[in-house]
Amino acid sequence: MQRETTERILQGIKNNEFQMHLQFVVDNKTKKIVSAEALSRWNCPQKGIIGPGAYIGHMEEAGLISMHDFYMFELACRQLAKWHGTKHEDLSISCNFTRITLSEEDCIEKLIEISNRYDFDKSKLAIEITEDAMEKNLEFAQRNVMRCKELGFRVYLDDLGNGYTSLSNLCDYPIDVVKIDRDILLKAETERGKTLLSGIIALAHSMNMGVICEGVETVEQNTLISQSNCDFIQGWYYAKAMPVDECEAFIEQHTMKFLH
Repeated sequence: MQRETTERILQGIKNNEFQMHLQFVVDNKTKKIVSAEALSRWNCPQKGIIGPGAYIGHMEEAGLISMHDFYMFELACRQLAKWHGTKHEDLSISCNFTRITLSEEDCIEKLIEISNRYDFDKSKLAIEITEDAMEKNLEFAQRNVMRCKELGFRVYLDDLGNGYTSLSNLCDYPIDVVKIDRDILLKAETERGKTLLSGIIALAHSMNMGVICEGVETVEQNTLISQSNCDFIQGWYYAKAMPVDECEAFIEQHTMKFLH
């Protein structure tokens, strides 16, 4: 079964069945859309749209995750090149990279080779470091992330406050923006939780890092974060992940709803 799944995934990559959906991020003060996270979806001919939870773990185990990371990176580069020179050129995209991929010796060479195919402002693309359960080479990862910064890309740290993403990562990597995990937001329903949330935001700001709060879905959560010192908001309250061909129309709708 494992081998069959691996072969099916490889065939899916070859057939461009894996697609990039975007989930927008808004500025906390202005509510203007400022960026988006690139999210993977598998448009499987037999099963329809499949979320990453169904296949990312298998990709890691089968040694396919780096191929997938670079595939998604190219889709992000392509989209930024499409927006370059248009009214959407100020938007940035963050692209997920597992620590497995970032630990590979040839990671930077691949990033350069792919990004050089497209004309866009490199500062509009962020390398988003995600957690993964595999062993990683911290020294190589640190070096490669530093090279990403030298190339002009920004660096995001995903899921701060959960799993493998610990506070020590703030020292291990040259982070521009941290993303606070939804679990921290849910804990903010209590006074101690609110103190934890505000403390993490203050810590990030003291280290000259921006802060995105993920998983904002309800009016109450939006009110809480809107009243905080968080810089940016991501979540279903403002936007669900959507196919790229729906994004520009959504931006217009969002502008009419929140900014007029």
